[in-house]
Amino acid sequence: MSINQLVYVSQATRKMSPTDLAAIQDTAKNNNAPLDVTGSLFYNGGWFLQVLEGPVATLDKLYQKIELDPRHKNSRVLYNEPAKFRTFPRWSMNMINLNDRQADKYDELVEVLEAAQANRRIGSAAPAVALLKMFAS
Repeated sequence: MSINQLVYVSQATRKMSPTDLAAIQDTAKNNNAPLDVTGSLFYNGGWFLQVLEGPVATLDKLYQKIELDPRHKNSRVLYNEPAKFRTFPRWSMNMINLNDRQADKYDELVEVLEAAQANRRIGSAAPAVALLKMFAS
């Protein structure tokens, strides 16, 4: 089965607490596992950046559902391409809260999120590509 990787950025409609983020992660895990969707969600300063991996038709439907979630706004797809392998194969949904500053690769992840917000590149790479490369290595 072929898979796609979809990466989007969006702005939270309110400040998210660790409890809010845990609830989002739990819901995503429960919804994604039966759909064969994996990925990771990053949160920093009121912004989300999410990577979703799975069958293209499934991701299209899932993203349409995600866009309707009232906890965020201004959602924008940064990357939606076929992939040879999953970057996050072990997680039906991982969560990294960059507000706690304890995350592995913290500085690089903040740079990716800020570049995505500003619609700018990191070196010669789009933010989504930089993010995927960061975790593929």
